Amino acid sequence: MNKKIRCLRPEEIEIRVNQVTEKGCQLLLYKDSRCDKRILDETFGINGWKNKYEEIKGNLFCTISIYDDEKQQWIDKCDCGVESFSEKEKGEASDAFKRAGFNVGIGRELYTRIFYFAKVPTQQNSIDKKGNPKYELANRFEKFTVVEILTNEETEKIEKIKIADSNGNIVFDYGYKKSSTNQSKQPQQEMIDEGQLTAIRILLKDHDELKKQVYTKLKINSSKEMSNKITKKQATALIKQLKEKIGE
Repeated sequence: MNKKIRCLRPEEIEIRVNQVTEKGCQLLLYKDSRCDKRILDETFGINGWKNKYEEIKGNLFCTISIYDDEKQQWIDKCDCGVESFSEKEKGEASDAFKRAGFNVGIGRELYTRIFYFAKVPTQQNSIDKKGNPKYELANRFEKFTVVEILTNEETEKIEKIKIADSNGNIVFDYGYKKSSTNQSKQPQQEMIDEGQLTAIRILLKDHDELKKQVYTKLKINSSKEMSNKITKKQATALIKQLKEKIGE
């Protein structure tokens, strides 16, 4: 069985806030069980894998089996899950499936030792029992997305990654060379960046008429052409306008 499981794409990686401090927030990257199932179908075919659950000493285990055509047998990978705070049984089953997915080889790059910390606005919301301040995001509805990622398929390690906020601003990057502060700014540095472009694509998704209006106004045929058409300032204004029209 020589089938290779591919690395995760940016849109397949979920992000949640793990901890908020005065200077920003720590982020946690993960995948959901739907992602595992799509990749299993894509790699082995809908009839090339199966899964089952069983309870062992009070722990729920999930086994993912892959059919090996050469050996003419099923190859098993299993792991146990942890209960979620919302739905006990469903959360534990989903977690067991995702952990078994890691054992199969799906999303192993997410274990790359990277400290994801986004410097975003926060505000104090309370004080704990010891008198220490507790913080929350200034925008409690903030969402973060991976807009770019480069993974080494051999080592299964993330080499480069960029994360953006809901306005398309890059709030975290890893593996990229920092530009020299002594260099004069080039005009292209003020053009729309990857995060803003991704935000616009997400907002225009499933809104064909609105997309047509934006493309007509900018005189473009695809979102890729925005890179040379609008500046970061114009992109920020466009994102704001789109959110107002869509009602976000």
